[in-house]
Amino acid sequence: MSHASYRNHEHYIREEWPTAPKQTFVALAEQIAAAGLAENALLLDVGCATGELIHYLGRTFPGFSFTGVDVFDELIDEAQRRVPEARFLKASGLELPFSCAGVFDAVTALGVLSIFDETELVRFWDQLLGATRDGGWIWVLAPLNEYGVDCMIRHRKRVGGRVGDWETGWNIHSQESIAEVLEERCREFRFHPFRIGLDLPRREDPVRTWTIRTENSERQLTNGMKLLVDHYIIEVQK
Repeated sequence: MSHASYRNHEHYIREEWPTAPKQTFVALAEQIAAAGLAENALLLDVGCATGELIHYLGRTFPGFSFTGVDVFDELIDEAQRRVPEARFLKASGLELPFSCAGVFDAVTALGVLSIFDETELVRFWDQLLGATRDGGWIWVLAPLNEYGVDCMIRHRKRVGGRVGDWETGWNIHSQESIAEVLEERCREFRFHPFRIGLDLPRREDPVRTWTIRTENSERQLTNGMKLLVDHYIIEVQK
């Protein structure tokens, strides 16, 4: 099979932002507030898409200055249009610009870690830590496995009779693998489970998550790969 890459980003441009903030944004903002950052903190969002998270955090923390990075030109252009007061750069979470080194009080990356496989895990975290000043904070939202199993997943969608390309985007790293990378690179880290509090319907794109009722959960996240998805916010202090 050919090398799989992440391509599932068109919906970010096609869809309008919801009127209510995503629950992941609210949970993240609570952790940022608890960290006690300065009112004029500098925050970098890796995998910013169209800037929705930066837009929300900008209204929650109006004194912050924001930079967003993403790998797709069309997302960067749309983010700059929607959030003109922030700065947006084309860059990968595996290769942040040199100008980002040691600059930021906080770094966020929501839904990005699962794009990268086991060969890229150390580099991803080194990039985020390298962009964070000493004593600064990192928050990463990702699906994790609490049973010591690392799952590297590739998928190919068939929508409307069309066969798509092989893609990544749903790798599920074990908590142990994340801990092995972080334990000698930072002051402390924690895994905060995130549990969604509303029902999500199934959508046209079978890879996007929706909720189902299970024996153990009223709202278990799943998707068309038949994964049971449990998200965590990984909180790191450098």
